[in-house]
Amino acid sequence: MPSCALQLIWSRRLPEIRRRGTTLDTLVKAGKVRYLGASNLSASQLQRSQDLAHRNGWEPYVSLQPLYNLLAREVEWELVPVSLAEGVGVIPWSPLQGGWLTGKYRRGMTAAEPGTREARYQRELGREAWRERDNEETWRVVEAVVAVAEEAGRTPAQVALRWLLGRPGVTAPIVGARTPGQLADSLGSTGWELTPDQAARLDAASERPLPYPYDVLHRFRDREPQD
Repeated sequence: MPSCALQLIWSRRLPEIRRRGTTLDTLVKAGKVRYLGASNLSASQLQRSQDLAHRNGWEPYVSLQPLYNLLAREVEWELVPVSLAEGVGVIPWSPLQGGWLTGKYRRGMTAAEPGTREARYQRELGREAWRERDNEETWRVVEAVVAVAEEAGRTPAQVALRWLLGRPGVTAPIVGARTPGQLADSLGSTGWELTPDQAARLDAASERPLPYPYDVLHRFRDREPQD
């Protein structure tokens, strides 16, 4: 039985892109794999891959697996627009940012509780994971998610996932449930919608200052060309 989909980590080198293109195309045409996807690449890498596939008659990528959530929206700058233009479905990984968007962490805490994913990351990777997230930007988003959850009668995780499900290009987040309860909670993000006001509040809380050149492009996007 062929694999339903094959997700690949990207390479920067053009020769390897070409080699992979021919190999992957062979796998699809031989019936070993049905669909191709990629993970953790830049917009230019995705576009180059699609261009090569179309030019050579290879099977193109149909899905992109990026980091995307209310605390990590950088993919919206280029990756999502390229995905939309190329017909590539976005299936985000870490939609709850390792538990930060579940409501388990609150302002004033000084460390992750033992047994949580964040505590394991800190222990295994030897980095100050908590210190990297313990800032005003994080708590502003977390508190907005919690407030909307209380208002909507949902859990914070369901609100964070519902917001992501409503983003352009997103087909389905990849949830990392470790227990049946977590899976049930995640599935509760379907079958309802955020109100426009709730979505706008989450957008505003999670908005980040745009770096160059995105800030310039954003300022001029609605202006008419000048003669």
